[in-house]
Amino acid sequence: MQPATTPSNRPVSDTEPCSGVRKPSSREIIRKIVDALNDIAGVETVFKNGAVHPGGPHYRLAGMSGPISIGEDECRALGALIDAFNPTNAFIIGNAFGLSGVFVAAMMQARRGQRTVTLDNQSEGEGQRIARIAEQLRERLGCDILINWKGSSPVDIPAAAENKLYDFIFIDGLHRHPQVTRDFFGILPIATPNAIVCWHDYWMTGIPKSVEEAQRAGFQCIKVNTSCEMVFGSRDEGVFNTICSLFENTEAPKRRLRPGAFLKLCCALTSAAVRKRIAAKPR
Repeated sequence: MQPATTPSNRPVSDTEPCSGVRKPSSREIIRKIVDALNDIAGVETVFKNGAVHPGGPHYRLAGMSGPISIGEDECRALGALIDAFNPTNAFIIGNAFGLSGVFVAAMMQARRGQRTVTLDNQSEGEGQRIARIAEQLRERLGCDILINWKGSSPVDIPAAAENKLYDFIFIDGLHRHPQVTRDFFGILPIATPNAIVCWHDYWMTGIPKSVEEAQRAGFQCIKVNTSCEMVFGSRDEGVFNTICSLFENTEAPKRRLRPGAFLKLCCALTSAAVRKRIAAKPR
């Protein structure tokens, strides 16, 4: 992204200048990622028609209750953002088996982005195995600009950032308070003045408090009602206005009266899936 208050003036057409090579669309990249994951480890579809709102589907590795990926509709939302702004460097907190990290990197690499960094402490699910799958996915998709770091936020953000500034930052790690707020303050020193920050899973209890801290720090924020709800924010008014123009199903972020209700439903569904899998095993 450029330091001006408007989107980058680098070309955003469907073909690369002079080369005539067409840039892959969000949908094409998603299909390649899902096909590769199926080949590497196998995936299962969850929330086929969306979770909190219509959207999805989401994925998890075969035989595991979690982690669960962002939805395909949420990939397309990130893709629309990347197409509009052509970010140079992206920083992602939370990577799991790599779907969102590879998606962002593949989109950016096809549009001359320079670097995508993920930071994950490999504590979710079968952490080390999942991290190996994420690395295999990176190699399979040829994401040369992607670097997957093992570490914890916020303490390891400076090392992973390697003295670079980032114009797109995606927060999707541990969703409890105060961790999400720590993630936000941790990324501020590596964010460009007009950086876009995105929070995933706004419906979960830790996210709204982090967004409120961002607003107090001068970020304008908008909630996009994707499957699991995403919030996009920027300190730059021009950037924020452009973000708002990209999406239709939006509203101002606000806390729910019963933020834990849907979480209890998801836990019940996950527990039921685990019990069903255990019951199906031969004795």
